[in-house]
Amino acid sequence: MKFTSTTALGLVLGAAMGTTAFASDGKLDIVFINDGHVAPYHVAWLSGFEDAIAAYDTAFPDTKITGRWLSAEGSLEKMIQQAEVTINEKPDVMFVNAINVDAFEPLVAKAKAAGIVWIAVHSPMESADYSFTLGDVENGKNQGLAMCALSGGKPFNVAIMLGQAGNPSGDARHQGILEGIKTCDNVKVVAEQPADWDTVKAQTLAENWMTQFPDLNAISGVTDGYMYPSIAIAANSGRTDLQFYGYDGDIPIIQQMEGGQVKADILLSGTREGWNFVQMAYRIHMGQEVEKVYDFFTPLVMSDENYALALKNGFPADIEVYNVAKALDVAAKGDIEFGPDSVK
Repeated sequence: MKFTSTTALGLVLGAAMGTTAFASDGKLDIVFINDGHVAPYHVAWLSGFEDAIAAYDTAFPDTKITGRWLSAEGSLEKMIQQAEVTINEKPDVMFVNAINVDAFEPLVAKAKAAGIVWIAVHSPMESADYSFTLGDVENGKNQGLAMCALSGGKPFNVAIMLGQAGNPSGDARHQGILEGIKTCDNVKVVAEQPADWDTVKAQTLAENWMTQFPDLNAISGVTDGYMYPSIAIAANSGRTDLQFYGYDGDIPIIQQMEGGQVKADILLSGTREGWNFVQMAYRIHMGQEVEKVYDFFTPLVMSDENYALALKNGFPADIEVYNVAKALDVAAKGDIEFGPDSVK
């Protein structure tokens, strides 16, 4: 197995359902273009990819992979430029976590014309060969339902940190959260504002909201990246009563759910997602049928105590919930669900 840069990834991906885009010699050139690289989720994501690739490379030695990881550092302009340059380099697969999918439609067509497979990450694209999605509306709704069930039935004020304007995944999460909140009449959204996936902006919002709304009961976020600065600001301000509702399944956030202020989270986990992509890739490589829109399994997470309280307060019993111990286990060990044994 060979990586072409120090932050390179390898990934085996197919072209169309039931077919293969691979050279007959089994060599593959993959480029992954992400919106960032320094957030805890992105770091775990990259680590999951690399660990999974190493495991699959050992288990299936006929798979030979080269790859590169590119970070747009949050810049749409930089990401577009990276995509254009990559298309000219003619890799086998482009794996793109687009900041704004509309801006990439012309590039998808250009990539296809060059014989390159385009995989849309998180934000689905009809034009892409495959879309890897997260069920964002449903996940957001589950977060909102948990908030209703854990609000105690009293007037409950929440502020919501949004994603970046025009990003379908963030918008879908926001939509879902509002749908969940609408199922109860005691929860009121007193503020909502984009933090652009930026922890510094999230910190500023948290500081402003805690000052502006002394009766604020909770902060909801469309990513766990917002939880870190918000929890720190609350601690520094003595706001031990403030609740937090996250989205990502970051291990440090899940660890704060037993007796802590984080009440619910959505279990993506960058680590397990990275493993799932490699599993999906191998299945495509082997000619197995993979859905054009592949929906990643992302259960809700609550502590046993909070889940029992939520059920008592009307939380739907048919929504799958992982407790903290199970969530931490699968979040840290992507091979449990998506290792080589899962495709043997």
